[in-house]
Amino acid sequence: MKIIMEILAACLVVCNFNAASAAEYADTLSRFDRAATAPAFRIAYAGLPMAVGGLAIYGANRDFKNGDVGRFARHYDSQYEDYLQYAPGVALLAMKIGGVDGRSSWPRMIVSDAFSAVVTIGASEVLKRSVGEMRPDGEDDRAFPSGHTAISFMLATMLHKEYGCRSPWISLGGYAVATATAASRMVHNRHWMSDILVGAGIGVLATELGYYFADLIFKERGLSDLIYADPLDRWRNPSFFSTDMAMTLPLTKYRLPGGVVKPAIGAAVGVQGAYFFNPYVGVGGSAVMSVTPIEYRGSLSHEPMNSLRTMAGAYFSYPVFSQLRIGAKATAGYLYYGGCRLADARIGGKSTGGMEVGVSASLLTAEAFGFRLFCDYGIGGSYVPGHDRASQYVSVSGSAAVYF
Repeated sequence: MKIIMEILAACLVVCNFNAASAAEYADTLSRFDRAATAPAFRIAYAGLPMAVGGLAIYGANRDFKNGDVGRFARHYDSQYEDYLQYAPGVALLAMKIGGVDGRSSWPRMIVSDAFSAVVTIGASEVLKRSVGEMRPDGEDDRAFPSGHTAISFMLATMLHKEYGCRSPWISLGGYAVATATAASRMVHNRHWMSDILVGAGIGVLATELGYYFADLIFKERGLSDLIYADPLDRWRNPSFFSTDMAMTLPLTKYRLPGGVVKPAIGAAVGVQGAYFFNPYVGVGGSAVMSVTPIEYRGSLSHEPMNSLRTMAGAYFSYPVFSQLRIGAKATAGYLYYGGCRLADARIGGKSTGGMEVGVSASLLTAEAFGFRLFCDYGIGGSYVPGHDRASQYVSVSGSAAVYF
């Protein structure tokens, strides 16, 4: 009997300890959820990582920027992104004029958007004039930051703030257009990767500040009931579809008789999705197009190298709390390197197998919409004739995602 009583007492102690631990864990999750809905966090969560990432890699292409960058880089006179950048704003006005109910009344939206535009354009112009960064095509010294990217991400965030409450696909569409605008500025040799990342960060941060400013002025006046969404479910299956904007850091150099092929930090855009069987395990894939500047014999190649990679495999996720999920993936697939003509050689123009592994963090701002950050390591075959050495890269991406 004494042994039985001791066992029961030990079980009681363990149960009390587990109950206390569970209560403490639940309290910790509650504090995380409250912190994630604080105004300062909402303003910074999407734009700040992009701006910081752009500043962090600002000096990565310093050798290119200090040289005769316009000697080999092509200048494009016709650029469709001059018009594409405004597409999210046109969609916003069309829906508002058409009487589609959104987040704000006309006066509230005008104040929010006017403040956002002043901050975005003002910050971009001040930085352009003070930094004096030369463009890749050598036309002028107004590269940093990208004004097209700042405006497009500003308008996409306005569209998300006003009509993302109606459908997450509206938000995704706006950010997809902004991402395409940003990538086009690099494809057309008008900006470095750091320029478009900082431009995107400015656009998002300025818009979040604009809406926070209007919230302080208007309080609850002119605010739609559509913004009050259901509480987030921590344990829902995190199946998603996203549009991604990434910076790719090549890790492999190749030596040719005429010199060293040295890839620089490039830009990439793509789509990614995964279906989860439960909150933890799923299958998915991605398709990514990238643009990588190439240095050869001390100068930029006439054109950057374009590549396409498609991957599929296993995806993993863990719900830290209701708004934050951490994840991982292990995928394999196909890479195609487009042809790139150097001064006295040609690289690319071949396909190869490859694989990627990566980690991610996902922040949900609504039950069906959120932002994701990825960091992937990839490896594939050589894109330089006569070399068998595998090409390796690290890709860091941010994305807008719809959850379903």
